[in-house]
Amino acid sequence: MDSEDHIGRFENAALLHQYMDNIKCRVFLATLAGSPMRWFNRLPPSSIGSFPNFKSSFLRHFATSKTYWKTSMDLFSIKQKPRESLKDFVHCFNQVAQEVSSAAFEVLVSAFSQGLTEGDFFRSLIKKPPENFDILLSRAVKYIDVEEA
Repeated sequence: MDSEDHIGRFENAALLHQYMDNIKCRVFLATLAGSPMRWFNRLPPSSIGSFPNFKSSFLRHFATSKTYWKTSMDLFSIKQKPRESLKDFVHCFNQVAQEVSSAAFEVLVSAFSQGLTEGDFFRSLIKKPPENFDILLSRAVKYIDVEEA
C-alpha cells in the first residue's frame, strides 16, 4: 500500500462527497485494512484532533511504504546484455519507460539508443535517427522479426 496514493484517492472521494473534517476521520477508517487498521487500533483514545493531524500521523507512520517512481535517469541505466535479444531488450526498456511519466520522446530515443549493443539496428538508428519513439519501436519490430526468423 502506497500511503500517499491511498490518502490522495481518499481525499478525492471526500471532496466529491463534500465530507466535513470530522466525518473524513470516520470514513477514512473504512478504507483501512491489515497493518494500517492495527496501527489505528493502537492509537491512544482522543489522540486525533483533526483530519490533517490524522493524515500527517498516517503518512509519517507509513512513510516507508511509499512507492518511488522511476525517472528518466533510470532509462539510461538499461543496457542490452551481450547475448540479449533485441526483443528482450525492448521488453525490458518498455517496462521501465512505462513507469517514467515525464520522459520526452527525445529522452526515450536517446536512452534506448545508448542502451543498445552495436549491431545492425544500432547502426540503422545512427544512419537515420527516428523522428519519435513510436517510429523507433516500429523499426525495432522489423529487426526483431528478422532476428527471430
